[in-house]
Amino acid sequence: MRIPWSLGKLNLRIVLLLFTSLVISTLFAVTNNAQADTSREQISLNGVWDFYPNGGATRYDITVPSYWDTSAGFGYPLSWNTLNYGVYKRNFTVPSSMTGKEIFLDLENIGPLSKVFVNGTQLATETDGYLMTRLPYKLDITPLAIVGGTNTLEVRVWGYYALPADAKDASGKSLYPIGVDNQSWGQGRGINDDVALVAYPKVFVSDTFVITDLKNNTSPSDDEITVKSTVTNTTAISQTVTVKNSVQLVGGSTEKTFSDQTVTVAANSSQTVTWSSVSWTNAKYWWTHDPKLYNLNTSLTQSAVTIDSLATRFGFRQFAVNTNYYQLNGIKTNLRGDALQFNWATGSGHGAAYSSSQSYANASIAEVKLTMDEWKTTYNVARTHIHGGIKQVYDYADEIGLLLIDETPYWQYHSVHSYTTDAMDHITKWVKQWVNARKNHASIVIWSGGNENWSSTSNNTTILHPTIEAAITSIDTTKPIIQDDFTTTDQENHHYTGGYQIGWLNNSTMYGLYTNNSTKPKGEGEAYTPSGGWPTLNANGTYNSTLAKDMLNDNLVSQAVWHRAADRMTRAMRYAGFADIRYYANWIYAYEVTEDTLYPTWPDMTAPGLKPVAIRRPIFNAYDPSKPTFIKSDSYEYTQDTYSPVAAFDKDGDKNNLIGVAPIVFTGGTATNRTIIVYNDEQRDGTSVDVIWEAGYLNPVNNTYTSFQTGTFNVSVPYGNKVEQAISFTPPSGVAAQWLQLKLTAKKGTITKFQETNQLGALGSIPAAKIDVPASINVGVKNVTNSSQKHKLKIINKGGGLSTNWTVSGQGDWLELSQSSGNLRGEREIYFTINTFGLAPNSSYFKTLMFSEAGGTSDTVTISFQTDGNPGTASTSSVTLLSDDFESGSAAGWSTTGGMWSVITDGTKVYNQSNTAVGGATAYIGDSTWQHYSVSARLKADAFDAGNYAGIGVVARYVDSSNYYAFMYYKLTNTLKITKLAAGVASDVVTMPYTLNTGTWYDFKAVVNGSTMELWVNGIKQLTGTDTTLTSGKIGMYAHRANAKFDNVSVAPIFGDDYESGSASSWATTGGTWSVVTDGTKVFTQSNNTVAAVSAYSGLSTWQSYTFAAKVKADSFDAGNLAGLGLIARRVDANNYYTFMYYKFTNSLKIIKVVGGTPTDLVTVPFTFTTGTWYDFKAVVNGSALEFWVNGTKLLTTTDTSFTSGQIGLYSHRASSKFDNVNMY
Repeated sequence: MRIPWSLGKLNLRIVLLLFTSLVISTLFAVTNNAQADTSREQISLNGVWDFYPNGGATRYDITVPSYWDTSAGFGYPLSWNTLNYGVYKRNFTVPSSMTGKEIFLDLENIGPLSKVFVNGTQLATETDGYLMTRLPYKLDITPLAIVGGTNTLEVRVWGYYALPADAKDASGKSLYPIGVDNQSWGQGRGINDDVALVAYPKVFVSDTFVITDLKNNTSPSDDEITVKSTVTNTTAISQTVTVKNSVQLVGGSTEKTFSDQTVTVAANSSQTVTWSSVSWTNAKYWWTHDPKLYNLNTSLTQSAVTIDSLATRFGFRQFAVNTNYYQLNGIKTNLRGDALQFNWATGSGHGAAYSSSQSYANASIAEVKLTMDEWKTTYNVARTHIHGGIKQVYDYADEIGLLLIDETPYWQYHSVHSYTTDAMDHITKWVKQWVNARKNHASIVIWSGGNENWSSTSNNTTILHPTIEAAITSIDTTKPIIQDDFTTTDQENHHYTGGYQIGWLNNSTMYGLYTNNSTKPKGEGEAYTPSGGWPTLNANGTYNSTLAKDMLNDNLVSQAVWHRAADRMTRAMRYAGFADIRYYANWIYAYEVTEDTLYPTWPDMTAPGLKPVAIRRPIFNAYDPSKPTFIKSDSYEYTQDTYSPVAAFDKDGDKNNLIGVAPIVFTGGTATNRTIIVYNDEQRDGTSVDVIWEAGYLNPVNNTYTSFQTGTFNVSVPYGNKVEQAISFTPPSGVAAQWLQLKLTAKKGTITKFQETNQLGALGSIPAAKIDVPASINVGVKNVTNSSQKHKLKIINKGGGLSTNWTVSGQGDWLELSQSSGNLRGEREIYFTINTFGLAPNSSYFKTLMFSEAGGTSDTVTISFQTDGNPGTASTSSVTLLSDDFESGSAAGWSTTGGMWSVITDGTKVYNQSNTAVGGATAYIGDSTWQHYSVSARLKADAFDAGNYAGIGVVARYVDSSNYYAFMYYKLTNTLKITKLAAGVASDVVTMPYTLNTGTWYDFKAVVNGSTMELWVNGIKQLTGTDTTLTSGKIGMYAHRANAKFDNVSVAPIFGDDYESGSASSWATTGGTWSVVTDGTKVFTQSNNTVAAVSAYSGLSTWQSYTFAAKVKADSFDAGNLAGLGLIARRVDANNYYTFMYYKFTNSLKIIKVVGGTPTDLVTVPFTFTTGTWYDFKAVVNGSALEFWVNGTKLLTTTDTSFTSGQIGLYSHRASSKFDNVNMY
């Protein structure tokens, strides 16, 4: 307090007296807690915030938490996928109930680097105001908060490629941890976990640490517990409090109490109180099979009044190193798992295209728990690869008994990070904050300091690793520390022994490959990754180690073949006695994806966790009960067997290659000797294991099984170890062309722990080939949005032979196969798509396919689905080719044949034909080239001719008065009809009974799409027929001996999109940055003017002759001028189509055909194209004739027969392009 020296002595005494009174009253208010509210409070700040990409002026909605660079998952613009800087803003109110408390902003996770501002003031952190990636922060905003009023909150987030200058060293490397944000598959940007406003009392429990010590043995007699409770005092004076601790079993009663301790905490400081090595000889242990949890209940009292309390959950357990293995609670425990992470970018999964993939967008709390539940059925450990876990991962792992190796985000640190003193200071602070936040989780058994920070970079071994280890041990000395792919005090860890990426896969000496003579636990942190794809096969069916990612490659092995091969090599590592085995990114292949897009609904946006709005091709479905929770793949059981804690493996069978090798032929009557490896990796139910074996053979022709010999044996297997046992059996003589099998079952007492059937080879001779496909595949509900999704169809040779050719018949129409013939080498996965354009809404469809192989066997599969209300039958937007409501009082543009036509008033203006004596009167309008469209109108018959030979309807494909289709009601027979008039002769295409009342308005719609025709009345499809006589023509109104009125006439293309919905969900893309933006109206843009030959495409592959039109605009071209934009017609695939385009380099219009990826100009013409200007482009493909129209003028025409049918597309070549009012007719 500053006192003006100009005051007299008396005034000075008065001021000092007042100051003293103020201090005393403050002290009394703080310590007299009997009347104060000391409860903790929390208010969620999740929900919709304001977002400003690149800190610009344009505001967008953004959901907190979410990832801004996951447009597919959260519905954000595609351009945000590469956005590297964004600003979040929102207002919040601090309730008056928080008066007198310490107020914090709780931020669980922001990535990769951020700063936070409250009421315009930047919040301080110990790292120069920056919040580091993927850490929880609790920032004190008490001095800034306006209690009872409105406050402003701003969060600025930087990605790696936009780091501020003070976040980089002199060489441009990051001074702060950024994880893998420099990678396209990196962890996700933005506020990606919960944000809350919390308030604590002025004196509160700020931290607890529970350390359980079992003395690395199984006896509870010497068990101890240490408790550390930290008390924080935010007042201006010291505070004396009593700290009380007790332990309660979660869901149970109090089992342990501690003596009270009284402590005096200085002003604005913290103090830790410790209960050291307290004996506890009857605690219930936390096991993977029985994860008992306790709550440490800590409370603070002053004057016998509780002023704060905190519950800290923990498990009584100890995980430690014992020479060259690990122990859990004194029992040898081997780690068997994979990298479980929820931070891959959407669609960036490992392996071949269309295979399973991981995504951080999916990581809602419900899906995380579902994934972990299923994970736990196979594995006992998960590695949070590159710090890939959200907070619920740790909580739930505690609850279900899943061990965790928790890892920092330091992957190949040397590539983008600095080693300066400042950088290491940030590393130290990051690690301490990370360990401090997670240290009480029972599930975390190992701290991993990083991944692939190789010793070949000396700074890693001399600077990085020691810095990380020192930071960890400054907080927690109770857990082992490893560096993945590095040797530390606590583990010798390797990656890809035998070579990256697939090493020794398919090696017949697998049981001699891996050795373990290490003096410390040995681990394989990553192995057999599908990152580079899967192996291939030669034409004769033999193995080829060349990897491929293209699922359309006929040489590629199947997903299950790959996965079983990787699992087999895990058995080799297990045999070598590795303490820690984690192959990499393979667990997902135990499942098939659900070939659909899920659209979760979230009633409470303030609730915890991520809330994706669209999840494409999920592995686990926690959202839609009409779809499976998950689908097991063909390798599921083999994977579970491989990782089963108690197992009995056929050593001789396992060592045989699984891929591309002719089966062994066994001779009947000759004894077969086998070695069985028995494992006991449990920590329960004893060490005695019974093994029951059964030898038999399977007939692949009729799938019948015959058992011929059985046996049993018992072995004692210490926990964490294995024992080998020999068995022998003799196959019967006189049996041929069968598969010899050995079934192994392992039990402890009456409990079956393991069962596996091994196919050892052929008995007598190799069976003939036998093709097999699933009996049926139902892909659920299909619509215009998900029609481009690929569905798997698996073909298997269940007989013998390494190679046999196959073909299929029955496809076509809406069903398109990725291939219709091929070389079947064991297993082959092909794909099919279902295009719903032109199909009826809410209808069921099926097709039966016949697969045949060269040896003469065949099998069938029935593929079925149902459309919903949006299959793409009509235009998907407000795009129209023509509309008329006659409100002008005129029928300008209409022509008539017969009758008395005029515009009159009937409530509104309508078009009327009033003569009931005239037959076949028509009024027509439009374009004679229109082929695929719908024509809609309201119509009413005021009167029919007395003879009842009368009708009313609409006309499509009107050529002249003697040639058209009429979609009509016919009075004489009380029917609806689709009638064809060809050369003046009428014939019914299809009819149905119907009652139409005079004086009543009806909504008629006629759809003509290729040869398919539909008549809809009042929104219901009543008739469907086919005819090929008339292929194009105008539209019309039809009155046959009827006083008929027509209104609200509209013609829509069979496909149209004006993007006013804000979505481009009907389109698939090949490269580029596509999104819907506003340019006057909503338009579809490709904004990257450096990418070449990218496109967006839609429609049916069966479309043949049509007109495709759109508005196009180029905002900019690449500076090199090798650029252009236009339309695509008859698109077969990414390498085969026609392009109708403007090309900047030659200032010309072109019609180009692209065949096998090679473009050829068919015809060109000079043309001046101005950037920033909209043009009307129109491509016409009619038989072999091709036309290019611009702004209503036909400028190019040619002929070509390369492609006869295909989809439509929008083309952008090194151009920032925009498209609107797309229609195909």
